[in-house]
Amino acid sequence: MFSAADMARLTGIVAAETDADKALDQLSLAALDVTSSRNAMIALMNEERGTLELAHGHGADWDDEATRERIRVGTQKGEGIVAYVAATASSYLSGDVKSDPRYRDLFGTSVSEIAVPIRDRHGRIAAVLNVESDQRDQYGQEDLVACETIAGLVAIVLDHERLVRREEALVQIGQALGVAITGEELIERVLRVAGEVLRFQSCSIFLLDPEKGLFVLRGSISDLKERVGEVGYAPGEGITGWVCETGQSVRLGRPQSDPRWRGRYLELPNEEIAAFLAVPIDYRGRTIGVIRVLRRVTDNPYVDNTFTEEDERLLASIAKQVATGLENIRSVQKAIRIEQMAAWGELSAKSSHMIGNRVFALKGDVNELGHLLAEADLSREQLAEIQKSLALGLTRVEEILQDFRDFVTATQLALEPADLNAIVRQSVDEVFPRRGPVRLEYELGEGLPPVKVDQRKIRRAISELVENSLGFFETGRLRVATSRASDEQVRRSGLPASKNYLVIEVEDEGPGVDVERKELIFRPFYSSRVKGMGLGLSIVKGIVDAHGGTVYEDGREGQGARFLILLPAAA
Repeated sequence: MFSAADMARLTGIVAAETDADKALDQLSLAALDVTSSRNAMIALMNEERGTLELAHGHGADWDDEATRERIRVGTQKGEGIVAYVAATASSYLSGDVKSDPRYRDLFGTSVSEIAVPIRDRHGRIAAVLNVESDQRDQYGQEDLVACETIAGLVAIVLDHERLVRREEALVQIGQALGVAITGEELIERVLRVAGEVLRFQSCSIFLLDPEKGLFVLRGSISDLKERVGEVGYAPGEGITGWVCETGQSVRLGRPQSDPRWRGRYLELPNEEIAAFLAVPIDYRGRTIGVIRVLRRVTDNPYVDNTFTEEDERLLASIAKQVATGLENIRSVQKAIRIEQMAAWGELSAKSSHMIGNRVFALKGDVNELGHLLAEADLSREQLAEIQKSLALGLTRVEEILQDFRDFVTATQLALEPADLNAIVRQSVDEVFPRRGPVRLEYELGEGLPPVKVDQRKIRRAISELVENSLGFFETGRLRVATSRASDEQVRRSGLPASKNYLVIEVEDEGPGVDVERKELIFRPFYSSRVKGMGLGLSIVKGIVDAHGGTVYEDGREGQGARFLILLPAAA
């Protein structure tokens, strides 16, 4: 008999257990015990398939094979009592299932059965609780009430699990705002969360293109993704365009009957769309885009897969985060462009000055060459000296131009998966002198995940750090290491802690860097050496920043420099 003590115990389980699967297992076991059944199970609704799937159970006949069972929701004979309860949303008690035309034999031992519907907060069937006995007329009204009470607790667990999953989705999208570097990356992350966590069958994002006057497709988790950047809606065109024009959400079942419907650029075939939901992406009262999700028609008339008000509120929350993220990225990009223009101005002035000096020297050599050629007796030694000076001058001009090119193209990446240790070895071996007083030591971590990088650019960054170190000391040790970044290194770097990073260390035994100069050394044109334009470390920073990582100096003055590059591990 189901007592108040049983109710208190089960309520305590539901309140204390944070793992939904464990809570459901406990509740199915409780149903088995309080009804003295042979088997008890919970079948969860799959709205997309229109089936119930046995997910949690206990009993003499319950095994892993049972969890693979799918039950089609319906009222036809032989579809099963569980299917009938899901279709009618009514509890069912049978004292002899062998003579019941609705019965479907699953275990072969069942004689008596109770099945109880489990509704979500919107009144839709979310699951069915089922108990079975090998005895005739095993169950009475008290057992039915006990099952209905446990079913109510199951509903609470499922509702809480769904809310937790949606809360996690919002957190993940919030984290994406801090990690994404471009609007395309942000959209990709949002769509991935929508597909994996929220289980939308399709989701697309359209953003305003001011030049075209259209809301252009920028991302999708359906076949429509093949047309990203190609198709779009004019304001007021179709339901999607209407949302863009009015800034109002639209939630519909069978949207084809709406007079605004045009059926253009769909994630699903027109006849397969059962539900439509679109919310505007607004920023400061201005609609800059729309998020649209669709659901497919199920061939089961008993399954309701339309969108709810809760779905609409969730999508609206996502849209607000997307709007904030996009505007933040655009603000950062605008600031970067302003900074780049300033850097261009300084770069032009600096390079013009340095190239001008070189050209002045080259002109002097050319004039000297003219005087020598005008003399009756040519001096081969003087000619050789002028040739050497001309070659040196051209080399210096080439170095200036290469620095210029590297600085300009530092953020233009061609990404591909790569082995970080292989890149480090190749980079260092190319520039480290084979013979000399400096000793090279590798400490390369084992089992590191791959990175997604522009290999040529990362080799350039590593080579620059090695050459920079070699320029400041003549004897001692140069240590090059790789590893997984520690929590402290990530915290020190200022990167988002939500991602995993790999670290490259280049450590020398030179004079080190004083505290006041640790940030200055990465600025363009800052240099303590006469050679070059002072772009080396700023090029390193530009390359690493473009990869979503960072570089900083963490050594102690007088004890050597220690440069760390942190790069995100490939997802």
